[in-house]
Amino acid sequence: MKLENMNNAYANKRYTNIIYINNRYTIEVTRKRIKNMYLRVKDTDGTLSVSAPYGMSDTEIRKFVESKSDWIERTMQEMLVARQLKEQEPVLAPFMERELRLELKRQLQRLIDKWEPVMGVKSAGFTIKKMKTRWGSCNVKSHHLNFNLLLTKVPPECAEYVVVHELTHLLEPSHNARFWSLMEYYLPESKKLRKQLAGFSAQDMI
Repeated sequence: MKLENMNNAYANKRYTNIIYINNRYTIEVTRKRIKNMYLRVKDTDGTLSVSAPYGMSDTEIRKFVESKSDWIERTMQEMLVARQLKEQEPVLAPFMERELRLELKRQLQRLIDKWEPVMGVKSAGFTIKKMKTRWGSCNVKSHHLNFNLLLTKVPPECAEYVVVHELTHLLEPSHNARFWSLMEYYLPESKKLRKQLAGFSAQDMI
């Protein structure tokens, strides 16, 4: 059957199957009437979901997924951090929280003062918050930065990674190829530090 006829015959049907890549990735493939392939990572269990045209072979899908391996690993790490931070928020006595905030404020200010001239950017101040899904964030319009209070419990090099990450957003708002290239330019060990940071959870920090 020609592809055109197949598409017409199954226009209202979807076919889902599972394929594997070297026991590394489990891919849920749904074939439907589309022209291009689309990939996403499910935040529930890290399963890869691919939407593909009816006539696309498993071999072609595997090649497509393998070509996106860097993006997949990065996305999975970000999802892992988000899940870990959601698991449990530490409860701190007021005086302990004040001390942690002061300590972190001094640490972050030193790092910002260090990196702004190196990167040629200027932030508009920062706020320390209890954040459940992120280590930090950047408002690219106002140039204001936000940092997670729990950064006081991670190694200094990981906190530095977060500072550089948020300052990099002043150069590139999106998490695209240019953003990650800039990160590696300024912090050659950024991939290693990102993985190290992903190993911390709120439970560990109590």
